Amino acid sequence: MKPRFTTHSTFQIERIYRATPERVFAAWSDRSAKARWYQPAEVFDFRVGGREFSRGGPAGGPVFTFDAYYQEIVPNERLVYSYSLDQGEIRISVSISTIELMPASEGTKLVFTEQGTFFDGHDSPEQREQGTKELLDLLGKSLGESHAETFELVSRRKLDAPRNLVYRAWTEPELLAQWWGPRGFTNTFHTFDLRPGGVWEHTMHGPDGTDYPSRNIFQEIGPERIVLQHETGHYFTLTATFEDVDGGTEITFRQTFETEEEYIKAKPICEEANEQNLDRLVSLLNHMRH
Repeated sequence: MKPRFTTHSTFQIERIYRATPERVFAAWSDRSAKARWYQPAEVFDFRVGGREFSRGGPAGGPVFTFDAYYQEIVPNERLVYSYSLDQGEIRISVSISTIELMPASEGTKLVFTEQGTFFDGHDSPEQREQGTKELLDLLGKSLGESHAETFELVSRRKLDAPRNLVYRAWTEPELLAQWWGPRGFTNTFHTFDLRPGGVWEHTMHGPDGTDYPSRNIFQEIGPERIVLQHETGHYFTLTATFEDVDGGTEITFRQTFETEEEYIKAKPICEEANEQNLDRLVSLLNHMRH
C-alpha cells in the first residue's frame, strides 16, 4: 500500500498590471470577465460565503475539479477564498488564497499568497506556484497587457465642448443612445449599470434593419477615462480618455484586441465606424451646447 503523507507550503507571487485596482478586481469578481482568463465556472456566487465551482482539464487527460468558498471580500482591495482541488476522484490539495490589490505608479500591484496542504504527492507546491504564475499572466493578457501597440485602433478628436459635457454624453444612457454606433444606426438599451463590473447590454439597429446585440462590461468609470470590455462580435477593450485642451476636450478612442486575428477582422469595419461614431458625438454635443 502506498504510504500517505502531506506537504505544507506557502508561496507568494507579485504582479504589476497597467490597470486600475477597479479593473483588476472586476477581472476576479465578474463571471464573464474571469472566464476570459480562468476555467469557466459552473457555479459563480461572488459574495462572502458564496461558492465558485468549475471542472475541466486537457483533452484526453484527467478532469480537475475546483471547489472554492469566498471568505472575505473587500472591493478593489482584498479577496480571500478557500478551495479544494480534485484530480478525478482523488483530492490532491486544500488551500487558502489571498489576493491583495494596491495602487502603484504603473497601475496596480497584485500580491497573491497561497497557503496549501498537498496530499500524497499528487501535486507539489512548485507545480502549483508555476501554474498560478501562468494564470496571472493570462489575467494580464485579459486586461490588455500584451500586444497593446500592435493590435490597437486609435481615433482622436478635438471637441468644442467642456469635459463635463462630453462625460455626460458617455454616461447618461438617454444621451449615449443618440450617438452610439456608425452613421444611420439606432439603439435600444436593455441594461445600463454604470459602475466597475456593471453590465451594459443593448441592441444596435442597422439602417438596413439588421439587429446587432451588444454586451459590455464596465471596467473603469471616471471623468478622465472610461474603460469597458466588449464581449460580442469583435472582442476588445475600449478605452476612452478625456483631456482638457484649449477650452475644449480632446478625446482618444482606443480599441485593444487580444489577438492579431481579431484585429485583422475588425480593422476594415471599425476604423471608419469609429470615425462616424465620433462624428455623431460632435453633432450631439453641438446640439447640447446650443
